[in-house]
Amino acid sequence: MIDFRAFDGVRARRFARCVAPGAIVLGSFVLACSSDSERAQAELLAENARLRVELASLREAAASAAPQPQAPPTDAELREQLDQLRAELACEQELRLEREKEWLRYTRAIDALSGDALEQGPRFVAQAPAEEVEAQAEPGPPTVDPATLERSAQIERSLRALLAVEGVRGMDLLEAGRLGDGWIGPVVFRLLDEQGRLAGSLGAERLRLAGSRTARTLTLILEEGFESRGGVRTPFDAPQIEAQTEPRESFGTRRIELDEVDPLHWAQAAPELFGGAPLVAPLDDGQWNLTWVRANLNRLLRLDVERGYWRLKSLGGVSEGQLRDVQLEQFDSSGKLERRLFADRLALERRERGVALLLGDGALVRGDEKTPFLDGQYRIYLPRADQGEWNRAGLPGLSSQPAPDARAEAPPQQRD
Repeated sequence: MIDFRAFDGVRARRFARCVAPGAIVLGSFVLACSSDSERAQAELLAENARLRVELASLREAAASAAPQPQAPPTDAELREQLDQLRAELACEQELRLEREKEWLRYTRAIDALSGDALEQGPRFVAQAPAEEVEAQAEPGPPTVDPATLERSAQIERSLRALLAVEGVRGMDLLEAGRLGDGWIGPVVFRLLDEQGRLAGSLGAERLRLAGSRTARTLTLILEEGFESRGGVRTPFDAPQIEAQTEPRESFGTRRIELDEVDPLHWAQAAPELFGGAPLVAPLDDGQWNLTWVRANLNRLLRLDVERGYWRLKSLGGVSEGQLRDVQLEQFDSSGKLERRLFADRLALERRERGVALLLGDGALVRGDEKTPFLDGQYRIYLPRADQGEWNRAGLPGLSSQPAPDARAEAPPQQRD
């Protein structure tokens, strides 16, 4: 009979001998794993602490480097800065103007050089008879009247001062040339941008003036000139001429309108440039009753209203058969105002058919836009006007003397 207890004891001893080494290895493995995790955890905690310290230092550095808020400048500081900038701008403009004047003096000196400066150069003897040489000799420079030079200098100074007084900041007069027959030239203008910096130039052979005291406009008329910007020279727009005998460089006209300007000051300073236009003539000669003239002219203008009509709103006077300082209004057939005309002079003329109203030195106003007359003239043609009715009315220009009921009761006060 087999003793199982003995067998169980033997098996237990064998199992103990087998299990004991495995338990030791497993325990060692567990201990090793726990020590590695603790070491990794410690390293992570240390890295976390180091990063926190580094982040705090970066925040401190950023806070110290950030600009500190400053108080806004006071009004006194702003005015001081503005005065300093204006002084610097004025200094720069003076330096630029001095350089341009120096360049003009240099070019004039070059132009003034005569043949005497080339005495050391080679001389050539003409092979033609003495009579032909004398006939072909070039004429000497034209003599200039000292009074004309002095008057030209006065006009140049007056034009420069008037441009400054009227607040024209986009252009400066550099040179005006010599006074001619109703013009002065050649003229050179300097063009400036909004910041007062040099932007270009305008040059023209002649400068004329035209203005209207009724419309308060002044026009600078530059003839045969060009505009230069960025080194590119552009001639003024020239009229198209079909028949041209010989090819030549074509220059046109540039008109510069100054709005809300009293031309009387310009006419007093430079009357020669207005072509004899009587801007400062008396308004009324005292012969006509202005109320009668205005009422009868409006009656004639209302005879035909199918396509609209004109109305004389104001009349300043009558002189030498012309209506002076007039304002006309144009209405459509429904009575709506379309435009207004302001003119220093209005003349009535008979035509083959109808009547014409010729206006001089004025402007056309449509809405908020004011346009000076082209070449100082504007014409209103009434082809359906009854000439017999207009002749019987006896208006100035159509009648040499006023009728008894059209005479002025008392001479009005003369105005300049």
